Amino acid sequence: MPRLRILTIILFGVFIMTTGFGCKQSITNKEEFKPISLEYWGVWDTPGQMASVINAYQDTHPTIKVRYKNFRYDEYEQKLLEAAWEDRVPDLFMIPVSWLPKYQERLQAIPKSVKIPILEMQGTIKKEAVPVLKTINSLSLRDIKDRYVSVVYDNVIREGEIYGLPYSVDSLVTFYNSDLLTASNIPEPIEDFHDLVEQIQKDGLSKIGTGNRIIQAGVAMGGTDNIPRFFDILSSIMMQNDVELKGSNFNPLQSKDSTRYMAEAIGFYTDFANPNKSVFSWDDSLPDAFEIFTQGKLAYFFGYSYHADELRKRGVQFDWDITNFPKTRGAEGDKYYSNYWINVVPKKSKNKDAAWNFIQSATSKDLVVNYLDTNKKPTALRALIKDQLEDDEVRVFASQVLAADNWYKGYDLTAAEMYMADFIEDLLSGELNLDESGLGFLVQRIRRTYQAR
Repeated sequence: MPRLRILTIILFGVFIMTTGFGCKQSITNKEEFKPISLEYWGVWDTPGQMASVINAYQDTHPTIKVRYKNFRYDEYEQKLLEAAWEDRVPDLFMIPVSWLPKYQERLQAIPKSVKIPILEMQGTIKKEAVPVLKTINSLSLRDIKDRYVSVVYDNVIREGEIYGLPYSVDSLVTFYNSDLLTASNIPEPIEDFHDLVEQIQKDGLSKIGTGNRIIQAGVAMGGTDNIPRFFDILSSIMMQNDVELKGSNFNPLQSKDSTRYMAEAIGFYTDFANPNKSVFSWDDSLPDAFEIFTQGKLAYFFGYSYHADELRKRGVQFDWDITNFPKTRGAEGDKYYSNYWINVVPKKSKNKDAAWNFIQSATSKDLVVNYLDTNKKPTALRALIKDQLEDDEVRVFASQVLAADNWYKGYDLTAAEMYMADFIEDLLSGELNLDESGLGFLVQRIRRTYQAR
């Protein structure tokens, strides 16, 4: 072998060893590209519903496998607590956005950037997918403000950091039974609460028998336990009536106007369960409102997109449709109560970068669109609203997301809902009065849930 060639080989070997392209670098590569398995927990979405998002992500991240598991809602929080206690938390999971204050201390906010292995197309003549380790910048506060509807920015950012991202933002809408409206000679569904009162008072939409027995309910309002998300319905009415619900300390009685508006909103709501009122339509002897609606015995039901999905699955034997949640005539602007879930990462996750990369990718426009379209859920992204307005099955929900809002900022929404339910039931039974003293008692109880435990 010529001396020049031998010298060249020796020098090249020295170069490889001194610049890190030898064994040490290959070992590092193996470590960085070792398979990652992300354990992902949720509730309402089945593995089949999550498949489009997960598969699309895994196609470009071959070393990362996402294993999704869903639980029943009534067992979910206990499962999370047990996992935390036993130090086996999932790498990422979904929670209602209202749980964020309670869980914040256990959660990892989005890091400034993540280091992640991906497949990248390389080559000039022959393109091929090559695994590379990339540092990817995360979403910023400005990105959240620009890309997501306002309620997301208001909910997921705490102390200047981003703690979660949603696939969808749901808001309360009006479901109506067209057959019952037609039978009462009502040509169009309600647009505001004035219309609702008129249809019950003048058009006889509620059918009341002897002994105040409700034969046909015009609307599911006024009660608590047998009305799904009664708290959201009442919250919607209070928000529309400018009750000062927001704030870190919950003080809707801080002004005379807000106190009066709160009393009016609660009084309006409970009138529908008061047999002495002309709008009487509901009582606590009735079964669950959604079940009555599916049986064709309820004209108006207020619910979410998952109720629409359930109605389609059941194939009910009447004509039903959806319209916007009713407005308060004379109120300024539109306000629709939102209730949705976000994806979060626990501090104890062993794969925080990969988990946050999955969440940011899965909730992005390119990946989430198939999930939304397949599952008929309203978007959280501004860029997809226009397209959803053309889809009859999600059009109404999409039309509300820009005005979607909520107010609870405490640590225990379940307790706050229970206190509100107790108050409503005490009003209906006559044990409490709807005056400043009664409202003060309610506010004091809910305010306790704003104290961290």
